[in-house]
Amino acid sequence: MMKKVALGVVATAALIGTPALAADLPPQVAPVYNVPATAPPAWSWTGLYLGAAGGWGFGRENFTDNSVVGIPPGTAINHSPDGGILGGVLGYRYQVGQFVFGAEGTAAWADLADTVSPSAFATDNFKIRSLYAATGQVGWAFNRVLLYAKGGWAGSSVNASISTTAAGFANQTQTDNGWTAGAGFDYAVWQNLILGIEYNHFDLGYDAFQTVGILGNTYIVRNPSRLTVEQAVGRLTYKFDLF
Repeated sequence: MMKKVALGVVATAALIGTPALAADLPPQVAPVYNVPATAPPAWSWTGLYLGAAGGWGFGRENFTDNSVVGIPPGTAINHSPDGGILGGVLGYRYQVGQFVFGAEGTAAWADLADTVSPSAFATDNFKIRSLYAATGQVGWAFNRVLLYAKGGWAGSSVNASISTTAAGFANQTQTDNGWTAGAGFDYAVWQNLILGIEYNHFDLGYDAFQTVGILGNTYIVRNPSRLTVEQAVGRLTYKFDLF
């Protein structure tokens, strides 16, 4: 009988002491799992872009000056115009893997000028007033860096003139067409803002002509060469994420 009472007392004490012991245990901390960091999305060159370009250019044009007054007929004229270029850029690119394909249009005001004096009585002036192009592009992207080549149609506005002491002034402006090829480097410096540099070669037809000046003098250009222009520009463009 006494054993049964003793066992009952011990069991009761154990039941009473269990909550106290549980209260003394440290709180259970939920396990922490390390979530892998999400990689930032890769830069994409897909999108419409708009911007400006400016730099320097120089050209070459050779012809025979057969002006009636002031310059002996058959005088060889060699022009090397150079000067500044400033214009706009509009294009669209589409990226597939690391390949980037695009189409672009550019139009630039130019001030590439040259003056020669084939005789003591005359000066022959030559000026490239604008350069524009419509080209296709193919490039290779390294995230925010793009290397590309381009080529297509090109045009220009060119003015040639003669000034003589005896017969006054005569000039002619023509639009020339041809092709262009070049290469460039673009870098996305901040969000959608892109800085770049580009080099282009222009090869344009230049037409022979004859025009009469303000005092009746005749300005005759024969046997012209093709007009070539080398251009190096810096570019600042903004890319619009349309899709």
